[in-house]
Amino acid sequence: MAIDIKKTENWILIENKFLFNPTEIEIWIINLLPTIWEEMAYDRWNLLSIDFPGEYDIGWAFIKVYAWNWDKLNFLVTHEWITFAIIQSPEVLELDEVCDMSTWIFPDELVSKKLDQLEMEWDRINLSKLDEMSFEDATKDTQQEIEVNIE
Repeated sequence: MAIDIKKTENWILIENKFLFNPTEIEIWIINLLPTIWEEMAYDRWNLLSIDFPGEYDIGWAFIKVYAWNWDKLNFLVTHEWITFAIIQSPEVLELDEVCDMSTWIFPDELVSKKLDQLEMEWDRINLSKLDEMSFEDATKDTQQEIEVNIE
């Protein structure tokens, strides 16, 4: 099954529910930050910002976050009937949990080469090869606050 993914100059919108690499935190969506932003803040008002390794169960989505050398964050997302991984560090592909993803989303050829080396098939989306669109066009039917229950 194809994933709905849109790219602007700075960020990626996935399934109209996940925003990877946002330039600012949006309250209407789950923000997936590419690097560790700050120490985990349990009292932060915006719980839709995922910026630290761990497991997150957000009602309709389950997200595992891995950091490689505390540098770039890697996301394994299970959302309704879809599973996808945002992989920035090729080394994370050697974790057993990563093998269960049906779509790989990655920023460059380093990850693609590692996927080839490990003979990992399924759908691949190289972010450097996606066409860009404007923020307004990408979000015209999306900007509405989503109700999220943190469990």
